[in-house]
Amino acid sequence: MLIQSVKKIGSFVLAGAMAVGLSACASQEETAKDEPVSILCPTGAPALSILGASNLEDVSIEYVDGTDILTSELAKEDGDYDIILAPTNLGAKVYAQSESYQLDAVMTWGNLYLVGEEGVDLSTTTIAAFGQNAVPGLVFNAVEPEGLNVTWYNSVSEAQQALLTSQTQVALLAQPVAQATIAKAKENGKTLTILQDLQALWQETTDSEDAGYPQASLFVKSGEEDKVQRVLDAVETYIADADEETLTNSVDSVGAEVLGVPNTQIAVKTWDAQNIRFEEASDVADEIQSFLSIFNIEMPEGLILE
Repeated sequence: MLIQSVKKIGSFVLAGAMAVGLSACASQEETAKDEPVSILCPTGAPALSILGASNLEDVSIEYVDGTDILTSELAKEDGDYDIILAPTNLGAKVYAQSESYQLDAVMTWGNLYLVGEEGVDLSTTTIAAFGQNAVPGLVFNAVEPEGLNVTWYNSVSEAQQALLTSQTQVALLAQPVAQATIAKAKENGKTLTILQDLQALWQETTDSEDAGYPQASLFVKSGEEDKVQRVLDAVETYIADADEETLTNSVDSVGAEVLGVPNTQIAVKTWDAQNIRFEEASDVADEIQSFLSIFNIEMPEGLILE
């Protein structure tokens, strides 16, 4: 009887310890879910891709122009942000040195288009382009034939202006700027159209399964996977379910100017053309490596968050 009593007491103690342990784990998980999450994001298509996090409780998003801040934050050993959206090639390059932010998901799959007057001969016309040594220029060179007459500009807005002022007949533009340019030209009695979709050309050139290339990705601070999971889930669901009304409300709520888009209407109209898709990085590793190769970047070990 005494032995049985001891066994029972031991069982109660063990069960109690397990209950306390499980309770502590649950409490830790709940705490992680409720922790504030900070996001750093460039304006434009990446900013639209993260709209699903814009109305979440205890989530703050800072929108920036250019890549200088992205580069410096990705390089920090203990960064100030839990999530950073950045060009895939930039995140991979910095990770090879810092190992601070891992690639969790690809968010945008390219938004580059050639815009000009219908029927123009690309082999003989002048083309205004931007980002010669960045994603736009390298993708352009990878999918277009050699020998085209290209003038390189510092920004998409300068390429846009060259087209609108007839300094050039064709321009390489990113959506939603491409659509805004077509609309602006129409106001001035000039008809422009989309001549080529560089994402489709990339698919043909690389024999990839889907159109586009992993242009911008979501990088998670190492060790913060559990903390940010609620945000990732919300963003993925938003992208999958987004409709015109939802997008309109979201863009209006954040502000088109803050997001870096011409206006709400154009942002919503060009949503599909911006190729915003949430793809787990582990599922598209081959596409990521193919894209990195045009920058002569070998995918660093440990880059992709498993």
